[in-house]
Amino acid sequence: MARYLIAGVMLFDDELYEVSGLDTAVAPVVLGAAASRCFSTLLEAQGAIVTKKQLLHAGWERYGQQVSANSVNQSIAQIRRCLSTVGHCDYVVTVPRIGYKISDALSIERLGDSALPPGGEGLGGGRNVAPLPITLNDDVALVSTKVSRCRRYLTVMAGVLLLNGFLAFAWQAAQLSSPLASAIELHYSPLPDTYKQHLFSAPGLNITPERINAHMLKLKNKPPAFTALASYAYVYLNGALRDNAYGYFLCRDPIEVSVSGCISYFVLDESE
Repeated sequence: MARYLIAGVMLFDDELYEVSGLDTAVAPVVLGAAASRCFSTLLEAQGAIVTKKQLLHAGWERYGQQVSANSVNQSIAQIRRCLSTVGHCDYVVTVPRIGYKISDALSIERLGDSALPPGGEGLGGGRNVAPLPITLNDDVALVSTKVSRCRRYLTVMAGVLLLNGFLAFAWQAAQLSSPLASAIELHYSPLPDTYKQHLFSAPGLNITPERINAHMLKLKNKPPAFTALASYAYVYLNGALRDNAYGYFLCRDPIEVSVSGCISYFVLDESE
């Protein structure tokens, strides 16, 4: 751990994460841990350019933390706000597309643990240290985005399950409630027999050849894991709430003959 005297007017303590002016009228300001490590790295470079990758390693990766380059940008902004608080906002220079450096005009002196700069005796003693507000890094936004995507995914899955479940329940209820159940027919429209299975589309479903191919491709690529797809000769294509959701009734016999050999199945493709 060390302290740095910067341009003879400012002191940075990398153990206390504290920046203070030598003017006793200015209260010390506290940086966050990551921002302090980045600032120490810039000071140790003595005006040489420090890349964003080097700052990422110094501030986070060497401590087992994985963050994005935005965290570097936020820490630099935090350092500049801190320096501005003690009256020096132009000490950190941006090198476009590369990284950052300390201004060439600055003198930087590393002090020993017990050494104090002239006029710095008792620096920080008996005075309130002003904490610098620390901005949240972009990881919080990333977590929020993942949570939102997960919620949308679960909402779509629930909608597809409800739709297929409603159709299955309605048909089963009709079968059980009417003595004419054997005469009831579902108005699924047959589709051209270009596949090994017999295909049908749901009532009112305006399905194009491209959509048929998409349904069958999804069914082939993601078949039911708990049963053999080849054992279901009759495939009934159902509508869904979104274009990337594919709903099916898979039946061993025609659905109007018996529903006992049918299962409800759906595929949700998040890549679309």
